[in-house]
Amino acid sequence: MNNLVIMHDKQAVTSSLQVAETFGKEHKNVIQSIENLVAEKSAAKFFAAGTYENRGKQYPMYYMNRDGFSLLAMGFTGKKAMSFKLQYIDAFNAMETTLKKVPAKKLDPVLQAELAISRAKTAQANALYRIANKTTSESAREQMLSRAAEIITGERLIPVMKQDEYTAGEVAKKLGISSGAMVGRICNTLGLKAEQPGQNEYGRWAADKSQHGPKETPNWLYFDKGVAAIKEEAIRIGKLQEVAE
Repeated sequence: MNNLVIMHDKQAVTSSLQVAETFGKEHKNVIQSIENLVAEKSAAKFFAAGTYENRGKQYPMYYMNRDGFSLLAMGFTGKKAMSFKLQYIDAFNAMETTLKKVPAKKLDPVLQAELAISRAKTAQANALYRIANKTTSESAREQMLSRAAEIITGERLIPVMKQDEYTAGEVAKKLGISSGAMVGRICNTLGLKAEQPGQNEYGRWAADKSQHGPKETPNWLYFDKGVAAIKEEAIRIGKLQEVAE
């Protein structure tokens, strides 16, 4: 867990490679999540594109400051993820303390002010995030997460209320289809799935613990519109054992 945070361009930053390794995620999925955030103009300033070398070839990566990491990690859940987040917060604090000790002539005064503001904003956002994860009210949780994102980005985000979600097996049982595998095949035929790790009107990708190791595996969850599309196609190809009401 060493070197979680490094100094890059006189800032305390971490990298997409380090985040992927720490949280046990595929680097390409972390890159995709960052690019989704960068697409939002208000969040782009927290990330900087870079490259790394592997076996003589250059590959893309991203550096991110404390605010960028907070936005990216907001969706990482679970006790283990929370532990890693707290370690990152400590690492950012330690690096920023080190930066404070650099002689003033070597550190831009504007950057010093930005670091102080960033620490205050992130501390407030992290407090809201901890409270949100402990509340049993879904609406309150979404409101607090929205406010945490607003503190960091400076823009008001409209919370997206949680939709009903179903696994392939649950869809099969609900519709009377022979198996979840059949539901998956119909889904692939229709092309309902979004690019990982995103979502669309038919469902979303969720990370589940692998049965064969500590890493998470992607699992597609169906929204009501996705269930309706599966049902329509199953009826068309005669795969319903019984039509559920």
